[in-house]
Amino acid sequence: MSRRGVLLDRDGTIIVDSGYVGSVHDVVFLDGAVDAIARLNAAGIPVAVVTNQAGVARGFYELEDVELVHKHMAAEMARFGAHVDAWFYCPYHPDGTVPPFTRASSDRKPGPGMALAAAASLDLDLTRSWVVGDTDADLGMARAVGARAFHVTSGAEEGRTPADVVAVGSLAAAVDAILAEDAAPPVTAAPVAGAAAPVTFPRHRYEEACSFATDYAGELSAALATVDTSSFEAAARVLGAAYDRGATVFSCGNGGSASIANHFQCDHVKGVRGGTDLRTRVQSLSTNVEILSAIANDIGYDEVFDYQLQSLARPGDVLVAVSSSGRSPNIVRALQWCADNGVETIALSGFTGGPSRELATVSIHVDSTNYGVVEDAHQACMHLLAQYVRQSRMSGEAVSSGVF
Repeated sequence: MSRRGVLLDRDGTIIVDSGYVGSVHDVVFLDGAVDAIARLNAAGIPVAVVTNQAGVARGFYELEDVELVHKHMAAEMARFGAHVDAWFYCPYHPDGTVPPFTRASSDRKPGPGMALAAAASLDLDLTRSWVVGDTDADLGMARAVGARAFHVTSGAEEGRTPADVVAVGSLAAAVDAILAEDAAPPVTAAPVAGAAAPVTFPRHRYEEACSFATDYAGELSAALATVDTSSFEAAARVLGAAYDRGATVFSCGNGGSASIANHFQCDHVKGVRGGTDLRTRVQSLSTNVEILSAIANDIGYDEVFDYQLQSLARPGDVLVAVSSSGRSPNIVRALQWCADNGVETIALSGFTGGPSRELATVSIHVDSTNYGVVEDAHQACMHLLAQYVRQSRMSGEAVSSGVF
């Protein structure tokens, strides 16, 4: 994913928000909106519309009506040389009245679902992209995916925009700022005296494995030292409380992180029982190739974890999500679903931490930019938590005479 793009809210940003716009007759473009989109097109910046359409769930109109509104908008914009590259909408709402659409969904803003779908469809780097919208839900989606947010406000809303968001009076004003940012050369920060250099490894080519091994061990030690130890305390409390109340603890990850998620199940089911009365309920969502491949093939790989959680998890359960980058779409979707459905989460991340670091109830972050180092550190964190939980249920004598 390499391109910058712009994700636009629909009602209140492109067209007048008259309340559940479900008919072409209710479509009124805001002043300057179509021209603003045309300017993004001319600059070669992909444009996607991401809009909550709870009117479907509430029975005010149907899916076909949403499609007709978008076709009408596209036709009207085309008359003035503007176009939208991709349209996304979420018809779901937990308080709806139409059964097929009455449910929570990570696609519904502030969830990241539509933004992640736009990124996959248009090859976008969301951390370098922009979100323009007029509601807190739009701003929340931007934060969930690490995008820069512009808040379209009216005079009555001045002063309500969060400090990390740019307030603008219209889509046209947001596009002015976006085009200025896009045209500006990348800013390279000047070195700060005394500041630590970014942790990168390897820094050069090694001729001897023994030297590489020595330096690798040093990098791993340094990476583990960056973890905030208070996060272990918080994670241990979440896990211990879950085990006490008989809740299910799920784990998930991709690639090397999948092996850590699977190993988590082993150590937190079998390992913690040694010398304790613990009978834990732990399940890895990464271990069943049949369900993983079925969901990935029929629905999409981005949904392999949250789809399982929708069937298996209940409020009060816990998810342990492992992602070196913290940006894997299926991990982010799973964490967002849990946040929306009363499931506590522990995220193990590396690099910058990505959206996972912000979405999780407890974040265990390893400050390293080497995948092997991050994964080794995550494995150590997993073992650490299992052994801590186990020993906390044992007598001092049993601990000192036991084998861990």
